[in-house]
Amino acid sequence: MKKVTILGLYNTMATTIFGPMDILNQAGRLWNRVSKSPPTPFFDVTIASADGQPIRSVNNILVQPHCGIKQIKQTDLIIIASATHIEKILEKNPELTSWIRRHYDQGAHVASICTGVFLLAETGLLDGKSATLHWGFTDMFRKRYPRVKLKHDQMFIDHGRLYCSAGVSAGMDLSLYLVEKFCGKKAAIESAKTMVLDMGRKMQTPYDSFFTPRDHGDSLIEKAQEWIEQNHTQTIDYEKLAQRFQMSRRSLERRFKKAIGLTPLGYLQKLRVEKAKQLLEEGGKNFNEITYQVGYEDIAFFRKIFIRLTGLRPKEYQQRFRGYSNKSI
Repeated sequence: MKKVTILGLYNTMATTIFGPMDILNQAGRLWNRVSKSPPTPFFDVTIASADGQPIRSVNNILVQPHCGIKQIKQTDLIIIASATHIEKILEKNPELTSWIRRHYDQGAHVASICTGVFLLAETGLLDGKSATLHWGFTDMFRKRYPRVKLKHDQMFIDHGRLYCSAGVSAGMDLSLYLVEKFCGKKAAIESAKTMVLDMGRKMQTPYDSFFTPRDHGDSLIEKAQEWIEQNHTQTIDYEKLAQRFQMSRRSLERRFKKAIGLTPLGYLQKLRVEKAKQLLEEGGKNFNEITYQVGYEDIAFFRKIFIRLTGLRPKEYQQRFRGYSNKSI
């Protein structure tokens, strides 16, 4: 059996500990149980904390680990649970990064769930490589780890012996992927069926929500953002917009890109798609009506933008996020 260590951290989300633990522990067990065949477990899973003490999770629940990291002499796979408060974690347990590096150098695979990638990035193992995490923490991660290439649209990423995944449920996707990688496709399919989980999710784009950034420190660009937001259903002349704020169009686009990572056009497209998503979730209007309402006349063109930014066709998006009603587009 492969030895797995799940590292629980301060204020971790308990699902990022127990989700991977259950999937890996049940691989070769649960399917065999329901099919009335002898168990063939593939993984031996241990929960560890830095000091062996209970892990206080995000809901103030204490998770009792099996041991502290000093008791882990050998492991095939380390899974890092969510780690949003990275500075506090490192202040209290600075030895974590060297412990991870040491086991990696000894041949262990290392995976992170959600914001656990903050701790993985602290080891330096991701420098020059790509990473993903929950879409809501991308700005924070990008600023703290400029040497890591962020691919926030990915559900999970595999670098051979290094892995990272997006939000909480993406840890389930990564866990199933690891079952397949270590034990084969058949074992992964059996695990997915018995745990009633979907396989094959590759993108977290449909779950992304656009929150207009305001903490970039460029007051002029903030005013330009506000103007675009107030007029996002209108046709915008970017030359005139630049003149409004007493700069050239090139300067406007350069400062916009530096402040929020988007051009004014990209910003407008994100705003319109976000509004369209809200209208699809509410129901009652078809996509043609929504297209006109958010400021487009070319339905086919806006459909392409919508698919590019969400990864789903409008009808697929509504079916996924309309709730449990029977509304359809």
